[in-house]
Parts: sequence; structure tokens; C-alpha cells
Amino acid sequence: MTKSEVIKEFFKKSVLPVAVAALLYCIFKSACTKDGVTDYVWLFILCGLPFGIPRMFAWIVPGGSLGGGIALFALNFIIGGVIGGFILAWRLIVAVWYVPLTVYRLIVG
Repeated sequence: MTKSEVIKEFFKKSVLPVAVAALLYCIFKSACTKDGVTDYVWLFILCGLPFGIPRMFAWIVPGGSLGGGIALFALNFIIGGVIGGFILAWRLIVAVWYVPLTVYRLIVG
């Protein structure tokens, strides 16, 4: 790999996910704080929602009434947020891993 490819991959795999996570945290922290106490479960779900959007409609259950459909729609959003929260956590772990890997590639390569 050339040095420009290594740096491009570093920004793609390390800097971008950390910046997106920090931006989502800043946006949703005020929405999850009530009386000075932050609800970290809802913060985890809301921050993971953008990462879980492609996966949240995987379990659409047909049928039912309008109220049941709205409840299933809300449940899909919550499930998507939980799945996306774990995806976000995994991407942050990968971002931490790419820091020493990039240093190694720049020194050796």
C-alpha cells in the first residue's frame, strides 16, 4: 500500500467513525438528559439508530390493526437502534485498532 492509501484508509476507518459518534453524542445528549440526569440506554439507542436503519425493517410482521402496526413500527426503530448501537461500538473498536496499525504501515511501508 502506498502512504496515501494508508492515510485514506485511516481517515475512513478511524477518524470518520469517531467524528460521527461524537456528533451523534452531541446531538442526542440534550434529548436524553432530564433534570440533569442522562439516560444512557436511550442515548445508546438514539446514537445507534443511523447505523441500524438498513437493518431495522428486517422483521416486518404483516397484519394486525392500525394500532398494532404503529407499535410494530416503533419496535422496529428501537430494535434498529439497539443493533446500530452495537455496530457503532464495533466501529469504534475498529477505529482504535487502526491507529497502531496505521503507524505500523507508515513505518514499515
